Amino acid sequence: MTGARRPVVFMFHGSSGTGEQFFHSSGWREMADQTGLVAVFPTGLRYRVLETGRLTTKWNDFSLAAEIDTNELPPGSDAGAPVPADDVSFVDAMVADLQGGLPIDGRRVYAAGFSNGAGFAARLSVDRAEQLAAAAYSGGGGMPAGAAPARPVPTLLSLGTDDPKVIDNVDPTLPALPLDPALILTTPALSDFFGLYHAAFGLDPALYGAIADPGVSTLRWPASGLGANGALLKLVMLEGLRHRYPDTAAAESWHFFAEHRASA
Repeated sequence: MTGARRPVVFMFHGSSGTGEQFFHSSGWREMADQTGLVAVFPTGLRYRVLETGRLTTKWNDFSLAAEIDTNELPPGSDAGAPVPADDVSFVDAMVADLQGGLPIDGRRVYAAGFSNGAGFAARLSVDRAEQLAAAAYSGGGGMPAGAAPARPVPTLLSLGTDDPKVIDNVDPTLPALPLDPALILTTPALSDFFGLYHAAFGLDPALYGAIADPGVSTLRWPASGLGANGALLKLVMLEGLRHRYPDTAAAESWHFFAEHRASA
């Protein structure tokens, strides 16, 4: 294989979605055309969801096992396959397959995701912390208590103030998530949410930067060696956004990814 080594972005869809849908709607196909990155749009397996009784595509995030019928094999699975599937190893296999056929830069492998796919990207940032250069996701995610990744994976998290699924997960009593940076930092449920990231990444919650623009607020928690504009954890809060992948997410995420490489 010849040519410059190319970065890879995996885009993980949300519940009931498919890779094909996000190929057409996420903006990552266009970003690949513009920059030469390799964009990958896999589709998760379909599980019987306990709450609805329906077969729904899902990624194996931190909570999937409690949400599905683990006695029912997803359609197309081999007899005796684990339920839920080992999606982390599936990503390993995809990376190996790409490296076998394309000039891939192993230090620039990134995970993007939406909703349940955001939760899976968060899981990759824990389970494959040494291989993943950075992660960026919207409408979900979150660190489990006690998470101890081998290295802190730079993470960009975008949330919508009117996202009902995020509000339900953070604090169902909130009418909306705050846009004002001061309120973001002092709302107890959000403080707890970010506190799990601070603990997992070894960040001082008091050392941050904040920017408030019309319709969007940005908070950054830096790490040494990343420069004045670098961030180990970055939050973008979008006014009025409900539960959908933001139109600007691919461009914002790629700008963030370009600042980070894995160490090996």
